[in-house]
Formats: sequence, C-alpha cells, structure tokens
Amino acid sequence: MKTFKSAVLVLLMLLCLIVIGYSSKNTSSVLSKAIPENITHIEVSGFYNGELEPWELTQAEIEELNTWITQLSLKRRTYAEGEAPNEVYSGGVCYSFNINHGEMSFTWTHINKAYIQHDGEWYEITNTTAPPLDLAGRDKPGK
Repeated sequence: MKTFKSAVLVLLMLLCLIVIGYSSKNTSSVLSKAIPENITHIEVSGFYNGELEPWELTQAEIEELNTWITQLSLKRRTYAEGEAPNEVYSGGVCYSFNINHGEMSFTWTHINKAYIQHDGEWYEITNTTAPPLDLAGRDKPGK
C-alpha cells in the first residue's frame, strides 16, 4: 500500500509539473504559427504624433519582420473591459500589419511597454529585441 501511495504521489507531482510547464510556456509561437508561409504583401499603417503613415514593405523588410517575429518572447495578458493598454494610456506608437491583403494581421503597440495584439488577444513582449523597420524610433522628433 505504501508503494502505491508513493507512486500516486509521484504521478500527481509529475502531472502538476506538466500543467505548470504548459501554462507558463512562452507564447511567441502564437504569432509565428499565424504568419502565412508565403508572404507576398504586407501593408503597414502607423500612427504616431497623431498622423497616419501607410506604406508597403519591400521583400527585404518582410524578411526583417519575419526574423523579428521568430525572436519574440511573448506573455499573454488579459485585461478587463476598458483596461487594455490602448484604453488606459495615451500617446505612444502603434503600427498595424496587414499580411497578404487580410490573410493575417496584428498590431505592434508601444505605450508604457511593447505589446502585440493579435486575434483579439494582447501579448506583452518580454524580451528586449528591438522592433524592425525602426518602428521604435519613429515617435522621436525628426523622424
């Protein structure tokens, strides 16, 4: 009976470790998996200093963006209604990426921290990988 209890205890501990591992797993793959394999077109709309600046990415910029996405470390964040970063803070920088004419899209926002918003979910960028295309520098005067 003692061996059975020990085996059950070990299995329960193993199960807890598996559940904890899955719940704290880095969610960077959420965005990487959503990106279409064959990207032919990306249109970016950027809001900074109260102005809209839309443009299309070149193939080199698409590759730069794709590399950056694979390096992201993301942590899913949930907010109560009216508490999302774009609803609480003013200012900052926001860029929307429309891939292959609507096949997939996401938004990169930097207000108090850097975030990705995709498929109605918020993800905080937890690593310090600089965003591509000089997005972080575009809100500085003279850019």
